[in-house]
Amino acid sequence: MIEAVSAILIHESEVFAIRRQPYLRAFPGYHAFPGGKIDSDDEVNCTEVELVQEYPASHITALYRELSEELEFDLVEELDRGGVRNISLFGTAITPAFEAIRFRAYYYKIVLEQKPLFKFDTSEIAEGGWQTAANLYDLYLGGQALMVVPMRNTLLKLAQDIRATNCEPFNFEVPQGELPCIEFMDGLKMFPIPSNTLPPATTTNALLLGDKGQPQVLVDPSPESEEVYTRLTNTLSGRHLDAIFISHHHPDHHERAFDLAREKNVPVLLGRITLERLKLSYGDDYVVATDLKIIDEGHKITRWKGEAVRAFELPGHDDGMLGLVPDNLAWFFVADLVQNPGTVVIPDSGGDLVDYLTTLQRLIKLDPKVILPSHGIASGGTELLKQAYQHRMERENQIRPLYLAGASTEVILNSVYPELREDLKWLAVQTIHQHIRKLKQEAGQN
Repeated sequence: MIEAVSAILIHESEVFAIRRQPYLRAFPGYHAFPGGKIDSDDEVNCTEVELVQEYPASHITALYRELSEELEFDLVEELDRGGVRNISLFGTAITPAFEAIRFRAYYYKIVLEQKPLFKFDTSEIAEGGWQTAANLYDLYLGGQALMVVPMRNTLLKLAQDIRATNCEPFNFEVPQGELPCIEFMDGLKMFPIPSNTLPPATTTNALLLGDKGQPQVLVDPSPESEEVYTRLTNTLSGRHLDAIFISHHHPDHHERAFDLAREKNVPVLLGRITLERLKLSYGDDYVVATDLKIIDEGHKITRWKGEAVRAFELPGHDDGMLGLVPDNLAWFFVADLVQNPGTVVIPDSGGDLVDYLTTLQRLIKLDPKVILPSHGIASGGTELLKQAYQHRMERENQIRPLYLAGASTEVILNSVYPELREDLKWLAVQTIHQHIRKLKQEAGQN
């Protein structure tokens, strides 16, 4: 668990917020408050000002250091000269267990007498500025900003009362017997469902989307067990559901989905190739008693913020894989095209590295504002796609000379993946096969 602090800087009726760089590991491209990790050196008390004596010295020192590094703002100087009117612990948030990177973050509201001029650390901050809490919250409501739940709740509270010194509820809460429901973007409810997926992932993101009065579509529900299935049905109790969308045939995207469709008496939307593969892998009985609707690229699934949400072909990881995207490209659900963190496997069956790279390039050119993967958190911009493309090219540069020298797959595996866990080597072998297949195609070989 990483300890961290965030500074909710207030001047009169405005709050200062930033947008994080899209290439950062934690919360890339998100709107946030400035702050960061508490280091071991932060235990040293940086000030004796009475205003902050009730709070841990490590918190105040970390705030001082982070604000200095990110904004060139001297919190201690402001405290010493009386430039801070008030400081209060607004709330504490712990990231949920399904997140790969977990934080215990302490949010401090700092009310300033004067509005300072900041100089941003552009390696971490893409942009920042002062706005009313209501305007910032409207960005979220308009689907124009990624936000974690504590920030969203903070802005809503401050929009109601800028003088508030704490916020309840601060973080999201999970009702007993249900699954977490998180909205990093308004109108995109994400249920991280424990699934029988591949490491490092442990969950598959099931999305529930659709404007009021439009079809309510649940994407890729795949609970790993009957216990998780029960938690999912409890979570969906009281929520209207019109259809289930399955992105592709890998089991961590549809396990028990047909049971759920039959229980809710709703159709399953899927691509023709996915249907054929499901029947081939599990038999015709697997999809019996379910109303099936074949979906092609461009098919309208529902609406989000008034925009038509359409299916989009994403071959490469699986030749029948479909994603979803609104017409305004505010976000793109890319299924297993990429994941965050980690990289996806290009399997021997159904996968094709050339198609995969072409799909990545196609999406990068479209330039959607947010990438929603099936595994891991949403990411601002297309950096996640660019990183995936660069990673595959780097792997190819490692594999090419070994392949041209006549090295066996085992030799390539041990050279390129020297520290890979034994139980994951079979996955790496498939990706190596795909790179060799691509190299043969480029050389005009069969």
